[in-house]
Amino acid sequence: MTALLRVLDNDDVARVLDLDDALSALDRMYRAVAAGEAVEGTRSQTHVATAEEGIDYCLKTMDGAVGDSGYMTLRLTSDIVDSREVNGLPRREKLPRGPGGTWCGLILLFSTRELAPVAIMHDGYLQLVRVACTGALSVRHLAREDAGDLGLLGSGGQAWWHLAALARVRRLRRVRVFSPNPQKREALAARAVRELGLPVEAVADARAAVEGADLVVAATNTSVPILRGEWLAPGAHVISIVSGDKSAPRREIDDETVRRAARVVAHWKQNAMHHGTGDLAGPVAAGVLRWADVADLSDVIAGKAPGRQRAEDITLFKNNGGMGLQFAALAPVVHERACAAGAGKPLPAEWFLERMVP
Repeated sequence: MTALLRVLDNDDVARVLDLDDALSALDRMYRAVAAGEAVEGTRSQTHVATAEEGIDYCLKTMDGAVGDSGYMTLRLTSDIVDSREVNGLPRREKLPRGPGGTWCGLILLFSTRELAPVAIMHDGYLQLVRVACTGALSVRHLAREDAGDLGLLGSGGQAWWHLAALARVRRLRRVRVFSPNPQKREALAARAVRELGLPVEAVADARAAVEGADLVVAATNTSVPILRGEWLAPGAHVISIVSGDKSAPRREIDDETVRRAARVVAHWKQNAMHHGTGDLAGPVAAGVLRWADVADLSDVIAGKAPGRQRAEDITLFKNNGGMGLQFAALAPVVHERACAAGAGKPLPAEWFLERMVP
C-alpha cells in the first residue's frame, strides 16, 4: 500500500485538537524537556530588506523532537514584516501579502523511522494555541489558586486565545481588556461574553485594565513598554509575550514590573540570553535582574525549580520566543487524530522521497 502524507489546513487542525488536548500535550513536553528527553534545534530568523521603508522579509525556522515519539517536527514561516508605527506606537506586524490576503506558515512532520514527511499542516491555529496554552500552564503553576480577576492588554488573536486558555485553568470572575483600538477591544469583549460566557468589559486605558487584577496578560504587538510595574497588585501573576532580539529590540513591560517580581520565569532562558530578549536582557543590563535568578518554565512545571512562594508575591512569566518543541508536542497528536478521522487531503508520500542520482 502506498504511504500517504496528509495536508491539513487550519480548519482540519482545529477540528481534531482542542485547548484541553493542547494543554495536556504541552505539559508532557515540558516535563520531557526537564528530564532531558527532548531535542530542540536552533531557532533561525533570516531577514531580507525590501524596497519599502520599515518592511522586510523574514524566513523563520524551528524544529524539535519529543522522546522516542517517532516524529521530527519542522515549523517554518515566510513573512513580510512591518515595523512601522501604528496609533503612535512602534509595532511589529506580519502582513498578509500572499494571494488573496494570505500568510505562509507551515509545519512539516517527519517519520524518524521511515524518513518521509507524514503531514504538512498550516501553522495558524497551532501558533495561537501553543502560545496561549503555554501562558495558561504558567498560570496553573505560578498564579494563586484563587486568581480570577484578569487584566488583558491586547485585542488580537493572541489576546483572544489567552483569554480562552486561561479560562480552562482558572475561574475568571472579571476581565477587563484594553487595546489602543476602541472598536477591536469592544469587539473582543462582546465576543467573549457571547462565546465564552465570561464577564468581560472593554476599558479606556491600560492602567484601568491592570489595577487590582491578580492575572495580567500583555498580548500585544508593541515595541515599547505598555505595562507599568507600579500598577500591579500584590499577588499578581503577569504574562508577557512580545519577543524581540538584538537586531529588533522590543519591550512590552517596564523594568519596574521585573523589579517587583519575586519570581521571574522564562519560556526558554537560553534563547533569551542568546537573542537578547528585551524584556529580560534590558532589566539584566540595568542591574534590576540577574540571569541566575531566572528559571525555565519546564523546570517549574517538573518541580525542579520553585514557583510561587507566598500569596502576596508578584510572579512574572516571560513567554519569550517559540520553541520547535511546542510544535513537536502538538503536531503528532494532530496527525494521528487526523488519520483516524480521515481529515485533510492525502498525497502519496513517495512524491517527497528521492533516489540518489548516479
